[in-house]
Amino acid sequence: STIGDVSNIYKFAPDGTRMLFGSTDSDFGFGLAIDSAGNLYAADADAQTVYKFTPNGTRSVFAGPSAFAADTGPLGLALDSAGNLFVSTEGDPGSDTILEFTPDGMESTFATGLTNPRGLAFDASGNLFVAEFNPAPDGDILKFAPGGGAPTVFASGIDLPEFLAFGPPR
Repeated sequence: STIGDVSNIYKFAPDGTRMLFGSTDSDFGFGLAIDSAGNLYAADADAQTVYKFTPNGTRSVFAGPSAFAADTGPLGLALDSAGNLFVSTEGDPGSDTILEFTPDGMESTFATGLTNPRGLAFDASGNLFVAEFNPAPDGDILKFAPGGGAPTVFASGIDLPEFLAFGPPR
């Protein structure tokens, strides 16, 4: 939720009790991801920062403004099975990127040439799915094979796809 100039992150107990867990520094908080150690990552597009919160709520900067191109910011977050954090950036449609950060913060570029990538999600096979937040007929969900390379279009013609998630097989 956004209040004033921050985006608040709430933690809910099983009975629905709400507590403030942490916040970002602007009201443009977007993606969240949780690693296997229980650390929470939160994207703040306006502050050009990905914050890391320990399980007890202690906040630090995982990737700051220097990790992102001018006039771009992080939006979507997803962790792969090795603990690498994938971050979609927006700001220059047609030249937007997905960055990959190792658990210790080493940055590399995973994909370029995207337009408004937002939602990121990995399937059980390690494929990365990316929702490009564009109006129909240009709203696509792209699929990247493990390791990267050129994406394939998994689904197209969607009006403003934004977030993705995979559930367990049924």
